[in-house]
Amino acid sequence: MISTPVIIALLSVTALAIAGILVYRHKRYKHFAVHQEGLVYRSAWLRPDVFSELIERHQFRTIVNLCKPGELGEDRWNKQRVAVTNAGCRLVELNMPFEIEPDDTKLEQHVAHFADPNNYPMLIHCQHGVTRTAKSIAIYDMVFRNMTGDQSLKSMPLFGRKWHNVNVTSFVAAFDEQVAEKWRQKMTGKLNRLKSAA
Repeated sequence: MISTPVIIALLSVTALAIAGILVYRHKRYKHFAVHQEGLVYRSAWLRPDVFSELIERHQFRTIVNLCKPGELGEDRWNKQRVAVTNAGCRLVELNMPFEIEPDDTKLEQHVAHFADPNNYPMLIHCQHGVTRTAKSIAIYDMVFRNMTGDQSLKSMPLFGRKWHNVNVTSFVAAFDEQVAEKWRQKMTGKLNRLKSAA
């Protein structure tokens, strides 16, 4: 018969091993989540080998990097470019500033990117995969899935937080109120092929 101290020790070792695996997975796949199965995925900026792995696993056609050019250093950008290209995927460097107004003309590029069915499935990321990524995905939801800003935010993971940060919520509310309908009308029918998959 196994003694109580041995059982406790075994349980402790098992708990530590599980915790280690979870921490490793969290760091390796930081903030990776499926937003719309087969179409839109999200993450933080990942290591080059992780981008390659996810491209192969999910057959991404496009990786969208929302960071400012050179953010986190040119070496990191170059390694991402090589990894994504070698995995047979297209990298789109589509800067989204932290502070951006819903009617900023830069967002036209984001909407146009979502309107092209050839870009799907796609992975969208920024540095942490929280603020800029949430804004980008909310634009997609409001324009192409006919969701309200609130519905979009409720469909997104909080990654351990209690709520989305005010930068995200204020942008999404203003976009929903001021410009989403205009873009819906312009993009009517653009993604009919994808809507049937949703």
